[in-house]
Amino acid sequence: MSQKVIKYIGRTTDFRGNTLWELVSELPNWGVGRMLIRNMFQRYPEPCYMRILKVQAVDDQPGEVRKVRVTVEKTWRGVTQPKPVEIYSTSYKADYELVPQEQESQYLKNDKKVEQVVLPTKIDLPPLLREFVSEETGNPNLQMKVHFKLTNNKVARLAKDGEKPSINFGVGLGEPKPVSSKLYEGVL
Repeated sequence: MSQKVIKYIGRTTDFRGNTLWELVSELPNWGVGRMLIRNMFQRYPEPCYMRILKVQAVDDQPGEVRKVRVTVEKTWRGVTQPKPVEIYSTSYKADYELVPQEQESQYLKNDKKVEQVVLPTKIDLPPLLREFVSEETGNPNLQMKVHFKLTNNKVARLAKDGEKPSINFGVGLGEPKPVSSKLYEGVL
């Protein structure tokens, strides 16, 4: 007798762990004060964790995965957010783990922080737009202003007056890969 072959259909997931509801529903006082991690964020060398501040159960919706509204103090890539963050829309994902209390000190004493990136305030126009604008204005070296919305989660900021950016963006056609260089013959 041959063994049955199981064929999986659909998308795969990289999630490891439990949903937030599965974790907090089993803990005394809904886990307030305990530390959580999201496995998706453990790919960074800097510590990423959350401390539970408040838990609010949400009515169970028939036919949907159970969600819960959790307010946490979030530390992402070594930087603790100044305001508490509410997790609701991602609470159904089975990617959360409870950190054992004896291991919490390892996350707290890790002092790695992500390096801040300084962005330029102006960048070159895209090639085709640069051609149109230079024909219209006669100025071949026009640049556009960078619009950047600063949030607590970003590790980048715009350069101040006289400050040199740590990263530069080159807008152009780039260099073709050897495999596709035949497509660019006569163009570049």
